[in-house]
Amino acid sequence: MTVERVVLIAVWAVCLLLIPLMIPRHRIREAVLLFLFTQMITWVMSLLFVEWRFIENPIREFPAATQSNFTNNYLLLPLVSTLFSIYYPAQKPASVRFLYHLRIVLAIGVYLAFVSSYTEILNYVHFNIYAHILVVWLVINAVRSYASYFFKKEIRKEGQPAGYE
Repeated sequence: MTVERVVLIAVWAVCLLLIPLMIPRHRIREAVLLFLFTQMITWVMSLLFVEWRFIENPIREFPAATQSNFTNNYLLLPLVSTLFSIYYPAQKPASVRFLYHLRIVLAIGVYLAFVSSYTEILNYVHFNIYAHILVVWLVINAVRSYASYFFKKEIRKEGQPAGYE
């Protein structure tokens, strides 16, 4: 088995273990929506990046179907984005939120650096790791903004106007 296959299988194993361990039962509905929303964004962006020859994915799961990497764009990044949004410290000081962003973005950056340097899963053509990390940061924050908009804690009885107590 090649290094690429080991990495892809390890990503699947870690993600499948993290889903039940890290997503609280009372937030499953929110997690599913965020996961699917992130999949929509990452899948379209990865197809565009491949089509525009920003990146290449020589080793991929479905070579006849797409030139994009399924595991990274359809499982790993959506899960990271979902966990980022669920555990986002919105009520904490700006320094804590900055360190939270930094931790997630650095973890993704280390993974992308490893994958692009030591495997054939990802090759940068007219793109670089810093631009890729910036795109990931934009995506996870777009998903977090969507989550805060969609899951506002305003609960009303049917037929009551807003602000009615």
